[in-house]
Amino acid sequence: MDRKIRWRTFWLGALVVLSISLLIPTLVPSESMPAWFNRVFSKKIQLGLDLQGGLYTVYSIDLDKAVDDKASEIKREFDAKMAERSIAGRVTTPRQPVGAINVILEEEAQKSAIDADFLSDYAEILENRDCPEGLEATSVCLLVSPEYADGIRKSAQEQALIIIRDRINKRGVAEPSVKSKGNQIVVELPGLDEEEIERVKDLIGRTAKLEFKMVAENSEYMRELYQHVSEDAKAKELGIDVGVDFWSHDESGKQYQDYYLSAGDVDEWLPVAEAKERGCWNANKSEVQGEVQCTITGRQRIADYLDELFVADAEMAIDDEHQIGYQLVNPESVMRDQEREAYWRTYYLNRPVELSGSSIADAYKYWDPTTNRPSVLIVFNRYGGRRFGDMTSVNIGKKMAIILDETVNSAPVIQDAITGGRSTITMGGSSNAAIEAEADDLVSVLKTGSLPAPLQEDSSSVIGPLLGADAIEKAQFAFALGALLVLIIMVFIYRVSGWLSMVALVLNIGFMMAILAALGATLTLPGIAALVLTVGMAVDANIIIYERIREELRLGKSVRGAVDAGFSRGFSAIFDGQITTAVAAYVLLQYGSGPIRGFAVMLIIGIGCTLFTATWCTRLFFEYYVGKGRKVEQLSI
Repeated sequence: MDRKIRWRTFWLGALVVLSISLLIPTLVPSESMPAWFNRVFSKKIQLGLDLQGGLYTVYSIDLDKAVDDKASEIKREFDAKMAERSIAGRVTTPRQPVGAINVILEEEAQKSAIDADFLSDYAEILENRDCPEGLEATSVCLLVSPEYADGIRKSAQEQALIIIRDRINKRGVAEPSVKSKGNQIVVELPGLDEEEIERVKDLIGRTAKLEFKMVAENSEYMRELYQHVSEDAKAKELGIDVGVDFWSHDESGKQYQDYYLSAGDVDEWLPVAEAKERGCWNANKSEVQGEVQCTITGRQRIADYLDELFVADAEMAIDDEHQIGYQLVNPESVMRDQEREAYWRTYYLNRPVELSGSSIADAYKYWDPTTNRPSVLIVFNRYGGRRFGDMTSVNIGKKMAIILDETVNSAPVIQDAITGGRSTITMGGSSNAAIEAEADDLVSVLKTGSLPAPLQEDSSSVIGPLLGADAIEKAQFAFALGALLVLIIMVFIYRVSGWLSMVALVLNIGFMMAILAALGATLTLPGIAALVLTVGMAVDANIIIYERIREELRLGKSVRGAVDAGFSRGFSAIFDGQITTAVAAYVLLQYGSGPIRGFAVMLIIGIGCTLFTATWCTRLFFEYYVGKGRKVEQLSI
């Protein structure tokens, strides 16, 4: 046997052994294989959502919020520096533009101190901007620079990706896919049932942004708002009530007041368009005359009322230094069907964040003996513990709001300075089991870290496992039927040579699947479609070669000469056709969406394998076939 043929046979055998090794993790449970094998060949082919069911969700992230958070952080640093250097004034962070900071001084001469001492430390972060009309002439107006803001946004996107992956991994979801697509994050979670899907979606979308802010008690603004709402017929029509909390500090005897608005949830029939806008519409809701029933939360009702009020009466609008916070009071009452129902109430908060979740060192669940319910204990790091102690020591007698994901969790009155570096978050729920599950999830997200900015669910689709199983069954049938028809036609027309092309086709499919396994790629329904298409392309390449061999035989060439000429002259036509298809696949890969990209990747892999098996492997088979010295009439083609 020719030495060249022996070497080609050796390399083909090595490729077959390698391909089988790569496919074993996909076909055989890892427990059945030795540890060294699992370490070397750890990757396997994953099934896409369309084949095994699961959750496909696209999120967008509010990156501007990350920039505003940086401005709030700088604001706290400015406050500390001004207090340290006895500079009279205040620092605000207006809502617009994004990343704006206003330093409002009492004396014009202090501007030079701000420019010289403060801004030099933030030369790469801040830039000056023109102050808006109506602001004091002694003000210095700053803005997080566009370059630095872009860096914050990019970092926030990357951090969100890492945190979401960590949360999913801690939840134990098998074979998740979390990837970035422009300013969006695409999450694919296969193999989840409906109950798990809702819990995992809540876990992913939870910002877990923990903030501590002071309640602005004894507010003249809230007293006026209280008076206005109590006399407003529209507020009464909407079911918005008013209330006031009174308390005093035992030692100082100082009296405090906290005016608030409150409202419960109501069910309303809304037009479909409005229901979609409010996010309460889904395909399972039954429509009646173009309307669907939606639950409008008390929080939403109060917020809508205030928005209309601020537009109608600009003097009632909230200033940039304060905001309205919302708390769900007694949430378990509704779930237990008690007579008293849950309701939402407001808090008038100072906008600056006194302390954030970035200062948390640890969090864990514990059983609170005072309430006999699970709670979450958070432990601050050294800076957070010191800052928490300072904040509570100067605000004794006042309310401190603990805010989790833009909702006030609780607002206890500070009785004494808390210097232990710990705080507690209480849970709400209908049962101890539900509360424990909520506490476990909260501990998980606090430990993995809060998202740098809130997530917004842009789209979501759930594929049931039965649909996936049905897709696999139909795909298997289509592939088997296509392969059988190809086998019958090739063997009927080309006899023994047809069988050789079938062996090459099996190798082609095996190599394709091995490459997918080596990449740890996901096989989807469009990928199977590309696999079926590759079967046709591979056989087409063999047909081109076989027809060239037939032509050479008709011209009177020897078997050996006809085979050599058929492969050499047929290659150019095969190569041109495959390259043309590869260009089309590349365009789909660059500009297509998820399923289309999966089809394109599989098609490109198939093109490479087809060129190899149709020209190199089939040629090797014919070397053995022709090497037997058969006459022309014995070449079955």
